[in-house]
Amino acid sequence: MSNPSVFRVALRSTRHARGRFIVACVAFGVFLVGPLLTGWLIGRGYHAVQLGQRNQALWFAGGVVGAEAMRMIGLYIGAVCWNQTIVHMETLMRANMLHAQMASGGPLAGAPVGSAGQSITHFRDDVDDVVQLVDGLIDLSISAVLLVFSGALLASMNTAAALAIVAPLLVVAVVTRILDTKIKQYRRQDRAAAAAVSGFVGDLMSAATTVKVNDSVSPSIARMATIAEVRRRTAVRDRLLDEGIMTFGRGMVDVAFGCALLAAAGSIARGSFGVAQIAVYVAVLGTMGFVPRMIGRVIARRKQTGIALERMSALVADTDRDHLVRAHRIPIDDGDDRSRPPVRRPQRVPLAVLRVDRLSARYPGGAGVSDISFAVQRGSFTVITGPIGSGKTTLLRAMLGLTAATEQSGTVAWNGVVLDDRAAFLIPPNAAYLPQVPQLISDSLADNVALGASTDEQLRIALELAELDDDLEVFAGGTATMIGPRGLRLSGGQRQRVATARALVHAPELVVLDDLSSALDVETESRLWDNLANAGMTVIAVSHRAVAFNRATTVLRLTDGRLAV
Repeated sequence: MSNPSVFRVALRSTRHARGRFIVACVAFGVFLVGPLLTGWLIGRGYHAVQLGQRNQALWFAGGVVGAEAMRMIGLYIGAVCWNQTIVHMETLMRANMLHAQMASGGPLAGAPVGSAGQSITHFRDDVDDVVQLVDGLIDLSISAVLLVFSGALLASMNTAAALAIVAPLLVVAVVTRILDTKIKQYRRQDRAAAAAVSGFVGDLMSAATTVKVNDSVSPSIARMATIAEVRRRTAVRDRLLDEGIMTFGRGMVDVAFGCALLAAAGSIARGSFGVAQIAVYVAVLGTMGFVPRMIGRVIARRKQTGIALERMSALVADTDRDHLVRAHRIPIDDGDDRSRPPVRRPQRVPLAVLRVDRLSARYPGGAGVSDISFAVQRGSFTVITGPIGSGKTTLLRAMLGLTAATEQSGTVAWNGVVLDDRAAFLIPPNAAYLPQVPQLISDSLADNVALGASTDEQLRIALELAELDDDLEVFAGGTATMIGPRGLRLSGGQRQRVATARALVHAPELVVLDDLSSALDVETESRLWDNLANAGMTVIAVSHRAVAFNRATTVLRLTDGRLAV
């Protein structure tokens, strides 16, 4: 597994806006180098005045105006291009994390996010840390160039003063290095506390009715106060350390200025430093004073960004940092095509027989399934049953390549061909999976079923198969009815049938249903099984009801993760 450096990953995040990024760097370089040119022109102007060269002095004065105008133009261009670059960088990383979370399987599928709160901190705060590091790298790179030219210019006037400026750079670097562990520790703890607060607020809002009917408002507020206090402490501690490093850098600049002035005091007293030299000297000191601040800033942010990348990498495939910044389509420019990109699905392969051979999936605690073998013929209805905890859901997810079990073995063959990447193949139109707890989005009923990738005719057929015809008649907006967050406006049975329609909308070759009947009455379930049978669909379903057993061609009974003989 590759683990590229923090700097490499951060810079690669600019790949979709490389031209703008380069323009921003050059423009900011013009803005930051400008004071050197201005100081040199002022010095030459004073020198011309001392020699009585009035016309040349006026030309140098005009040059100063031009140099400052050039700085302002550079600042404007740099700000515009950099903000455009930021949008591309943030969108690229967020798109890759979202793609890894949404992928049904394959090499680009990532581990699921722990909670809604964690997703907020990953997609907002961690991404911002990477952007801020790149911002610091721009300043530091320009500062390095300034350091070389400013140091050479200052050394030509006073070597001791030049050395006095360089010394603080080493002090800032050493101090920041000493604080390395604390920087990473405080940032990691602050991100975890922020995720806890965001996640609790999200869960509290989604369960507002439950909290009220159970008279748990006061305990919930008390719990919120507890985790908010933890967040306050971690945020203050992290911010104080961050600001402390920045303040230390600025303080070292003042120390450097004082040392440089003391080093040059003798020359000034002897009169070898005229007005022209002092003007250049002041400009050089002001420019070089920028460098210690940037060194401390970048070193600190590098540590913080390392934590951010560590956290974000946990959401993408193989925890590879490079996957965060891989090439991705992000049509965010005005001239780009903003239409929905076509959905890439595997080619439909008509099912003849699905064969599961010696399939095992075990978790660290020992739970899971072992040595499961069975075959499913086209058009058959296979029911999986067993007591709670016997491994029914684990079996389905292992068969589909969706389990997070640490120990997995066995094969699944489609028409005799072993599926190397089951999660990538067993998606619509080849297979569809309805989990035990369906997840709906706060959108229209049609969008919850079709997810923007189905025709009106496919939608109509899926709704009929899922026994939603009668419900549509009472919905004011029909299929355009907004169902609310997580389907809040629907009954439990309606939510189950909407999710079922989503599984059927692409007429999959194989339908895998995990305890579909948990929220359905017996009559509705019976009609639904009839609909699937009449449509000629191949079904694997977890169920405990007699109505399912009566229609089953095969019943598999699990006990302690193994098929009962």
